[in-house]
Amino acid sequence: MPSGTSTQRVMAEQGAAIDESLRRFIGYRLKRAYSTIRSDLLERLEPLGLRITTFSALALITDNPGLRQSELAAALDIKRSNMVAIVDDLEGSGWVSRKAFPKDRRAFALYPTSSGRKMCKKAVGVVATHDAQVLEVLNDDELDYLSRLLDKIEAPAEAS
Repeated sequence: MPSGTSTQRVMAEQGAAIDESLRRFIGYRLKRAYSTIRSDLLERLEPLGLRITTFSALALITDNPGLRQSELAAALDIKRSNMVAIVDDLEGSGWVSRKAFPKDRRAFALYPTSSGRKMCKKAVGVVATHDAQVLEVLNDDELDYLSRLLDKIEAPAEAS
């Protein structure tokens, strides 16, 4: 099968989806949709030296200067031990600096550097363009409805 052949096209040629039994599960369908979005976004962020997680971390640090690493880990739902490597990457690229947190010297506050703010602005543009292209198949009402549904699904998880 040539690279770039879509799974949907192959399934249509076969007459039935090989994963039809799984497609009744919303979690599986959300995963498939995310996989489609993720692979393209990775390609767009890679030339900037970013991955999806490092972009997300840089964006939150830029929006919230002084954010503690533990707060960042909680916001991104990443183990605190894994957050160290992500912050190391951002710091190594010169986009973030760590400073001892004033009230707890064991904790670090994170600040974007000037080049980090510039990179974040550039990356936000790339991600916004990507989102617009991926979601162009939806009209405004559908997009609003999808956003509300995703919020509704996510709300119980945030409450616990």
